[in-house]
Amino acid sequence: MLPTFDLLQMLPTGDPLRFRMEARRALCTPFGFLYGGSGIAASVEAAERATERPLQWITTQFIGTPVPGEVVDLEVVLPAHGKATTQSQVFATVTGSDGERRPVFTSLCAHTVRPGGDQAQFVRMPDVPPPADCPSMSEPFAAALAGTFFDHLERRIAAGTFGLQAVDNPQAGPLHLWCRVPDHEIGAPATQAFVADIIPLAVCAALGVMPGGTSIDNTVRIIDPEPSQWVLLEIVPEGLHRSIGHGSLRIWSEDGRLIGTAQQTCIIRTSHHDRR
Repeated sequence: MLPTFDLLQMLPTGDPLRFRMEARRALCTPFGFLYGGSGIAASVEAAERATERPLQWITTQFIGTPVPGEVVDLEVVLPAHGKATTQSQVFATVTGSDGERRPVFTSLCAHTVRPGGDQAQFVRMPDVPPPADCPSMSEPFAAALAGTFFDHLERRIAAGTFGLQAVDNPQAGPLHLWCRVPDHEIGAPATQAFVADIIPLAVCAALGVMPGGTSIDNTVRIIDPEPSQWVLLEIVPEGLHRSIGHGSLRIWSEDGRLIGTAQQTCIIRTSHHDRR
């Protein structure tokens, strides 16, 4: 049986290819819209439930922004289903007060049930202090964070600095962050997707500007789903052009296993933040 990410509170419907999730404040940002990592995790879980196969890869494009209290409807389509590999698509919509459905995000996914046994790792985890020896990441925004997705992430800085501390202090060195989800190990695809949506914050740190960004797309690749209490996010801001930021990250277990990678494209903007 595939693991579930209880924080999402994903609900089945009478259709095995359709699911529902309320955009609770616990899944949203302090600015009143669904956190991208919550949306990607929802697509992962819907696709895995529909296919009954573990996810290997997902790329998600963000079209709209569900707000707290709205219900996200997720429909899964299976264009290809082979002996060991399945390709799926997830379409997420919300229905407004006028009865009109509007798209909010869409995902392409790949799943596999190929047998295990063969594995290799060609890169090494950065040499950083353990989580207990690293300072907590301070609040990255001048906003009320209580009750939002920030309550469900504990993050500790292993290298570099983020958020307001990086303003006018562009980060040219490595950006490494320990992360955990209290009461839930990280390893299953939905949990990796939930923690990986952080590249905009790193792009802003590299620029030395106020943190703020809107995701255009986000890709997550699962290498090893064996769970870990803490994971290290090795984040690499890669470039900016026409206010569009790009970056990638590696997700490491505490014992040095590369469990996943992610890439993200985002619009860098800070108009919705106050500088205090």
